[in-house]
Amino acid sequence: MKKIFLIMFLFPLVYITAQTGILTGKVINEKGQPVFGASVLIAGTARGASADENGNFEIQNIPGGTYDVQVSAISYEKKTLNNILINESTKAITIILTEALIQTEQIIVSAGKYEQRVQDLTVSTAVLQPEVISKKNHLTFDDLLRYVPGIQMNLEQVSIRGSSGYSKGAGARVLVALNGLPMYSGDNGDIVWEMIPVADIERVEIIKGPASSLYGSTAIGGVINIITKGSVKKPITNFRSYFGAYDKPSYDVWDWSGSYRQFFGAELTHSNSYENLGYTFSIKKFDNDSYRQNDFTKRYLGYVKLNYDLTQENKLTFFANYFSMNRGNFLYWKDSRNVLVPKDEDNGNTVKSNRIFTGLIYHHHFSDELTSEFKTSYYRTKFTGYGLEITTSTADLLRGEALVNYKTSNEFLITGGIELSYANVASNIFKNPTFFGGAGYAQAEYKGIPDLILTAGFRYDYIKLDTTNGKNAVTPRAGLNYKFTNDLILRASVGTGFRAPTPSEVFTSTAVGGGVSVIENPNLTYETSFSFEVGMHYMMKDISLDAAFYQTDYNNFIEPNLTKEGDIQFFNISKARIQGLELVSDWNIIPSMLTFSVGYNYMWSRDIEKNKSMKYRPRNTVYTNLRFTPAQFEFGVDFRYWSRVEEIDFALTEPPLALVVDGEQRVPAYITDLMAGCNFFIMNIPAKVYINAKNIFNYNYVEFIGNLAPIRNYSLSFELFF
Repeated sequence: MKKIFLIMFLFPLVYITAQTGILTGKVINEKGQPVFGASVLIAGTARGASADENGNFEIQNIPGGTYDVQVSAISYEKKTLNNILINESTKAITIILTEALIQTEQIIVSAGKYEQRVQDLTVSTAVLQPEVISKKNHLTFDDLLRYVPGIQMNLEQVSIRGSSGYSKGAGARVLVALNGLPMYSGDNGDIVWEMIPVADIERVEIIKGPASSLYGSTAIGGVINIITKGSVKKPITNFRSYFGAYDKPSYDVWDWSGSYRQFFGAELTHSNSYENLGYTFSIKKFDNDSYRQNDFTKRYLGYVKLNYDLTQENKLTFFANYFSMNRGNFLYWKDSRNVLVPKDEDNGNTVKSNRIFTGLIYHHHFSDELTSEFKTSYYRTKFTGYGLEITTSTADLLRGEALVNYKTSNEFLITGGIELSYANVASNIFKNPTFFGGAGYAQAEYKGIPDLILTAGFRYDYIKLDTTNGKNAVTPRAGLNYKFTNDLILRASVGTGFRAPTPSEVFTSTAVGGGVSVIENPNLTYETSFSFEVGMHYMMKDISLDAAFYQTDYNNFIEPNLTKEGDIQFFNISKARIQGLELVSDWNIIPSMLTFSVGYNYMWSRDIEKNKSMKYRPRNTVYTNLRFTPAQFEFGVDFRYWSRVEEIDFALTEPPLALVVDGEQRVPAYITDLMAGCNFFIMNIPAKVYINAKNIFNYNYVEFIGNLAPIRNYSLSFELFF
């Protein structure tokens, strides 16, 4: 009887101990909108889930007991629910997150190629959210970058803290990547912004400063890494369309068309999961008649992504882009009375191009201490230009990378990897060069000293461009992050960088008009840099301030120049220096309703040999944004300013060449944009509508000589989520 009694007494305890529960619920914001992708974790366990497009989540097989539940999402304050009893009868919970302007717990992966909190970094960064693109109706991804402090766009070329001037269609000094896979082409080394799958962006991570020690040649000026979304558990379809028009020019003499030039686009994206397979498909058409003559674009983009969980530890991601474009080729204006009309010999010139970019990422989680990734990509570009002569180029670029992160202890983490790349070019303007690159890198992070984080690493690269001699480069880097107080964080970094010339910079040989040609320079060598930065980040409840002083010294800096014979050729500038101060502040005036942000950058750039400013680099830039979000409505004002550029390509504007008539015309820029929008439901289907008015004062300015920037334009965008 005693044994029976004991069994009867212990059985319920065994049952209670063995039983499991399910936690379900919904994550919403203060406006009642679902927070897609919110992370819900059971503290002290490895169990968690992500909220779907409706904000719903479900975590199964939780041992019965009382837990703390941690909830976080990008753009929202982290929240912890304490002492949640979980058993078979646990009811669904609703979690309300508060929007956070100051994101102290944000996680990024680009700075060190592993997950880090923003406040632990040793370099300046910025993180952009994808909804900004649709709200402000940026027609292409590079339009978004024009509103980021520290970044300047010269037409299609991006520059971070003055790292680039402008050399049309030839090279880049900022690495642009999709999920860590570089998107530069094999011939020009340029970035085609329209190829970026905007509808699938989760966030954009920007590293402001040289990152060659981890990313190699193209990252000598910084990194822009676009992270795509994870898999969804339930089907979601997103349809977005926009329509807009350019206003009439400021002067009647400029009105070459006599009409309101239009632009429009439509995009359909569908995501779902089947068992362990998540997939996303997207198709997009976006055309622009342009405010300038012979500057039209007709574009198509197809995109597919597959996420497959082989096991809980092994994950596979595959994505592919196909992009087709037919556009007019507007190089320079005719003169100051015809700024929207191209030169006579350029009128009617067009370019047709087709591009395919594919990537495969395999992630293996050995343990909490050891993870690895293998990444490979293939990028094929083909374009044909129709003008004074027919120019063609076809390039194939293959790239592979193996990466390992090893956490030896709570204080020490090591990152290491190897990369290989190969490009083959067939062109009548770049010859038919081949390119090979091999690299190895390693970086260590140490947290053994209270409130201090130390990083150090280096990278070795070998570059061989066709018939030129092979080049070796070693790029070390070190940094520290010190938490001075709970509100004040100090950081500093020092390192070197390098950049190899692209095939187009070395081998280009073609006519550009006016009896001028671009000629090759087989003696062009790679450029190197030495840089340092010191910065601080100060946080209060509703205000943050980030400040940084930076300096970069360049050797053999590559820029196009005029030869004695009057031709254009890429040369190495012996020495150049860029110094600057950047201030960025965010103010949450009325939490979750009224916010204000401002960024200021002072930059002093110098060609040391000639003792003059470097080309196309404004000394002062200011960016501000005011955002008001009452209930389901949203209103915004953006203002951008940069000072008059001191140096341009005067050789192109002055006799004897004078290729660009009145090309010296340039002014400080003052651009103001307005935005208004509303979130609502149509038959229980979430919808958004936004109205944008850009350059509302119709201010006339240039980003590059002979190219008037977009005049005042209006657009209406509409979005549905099924």
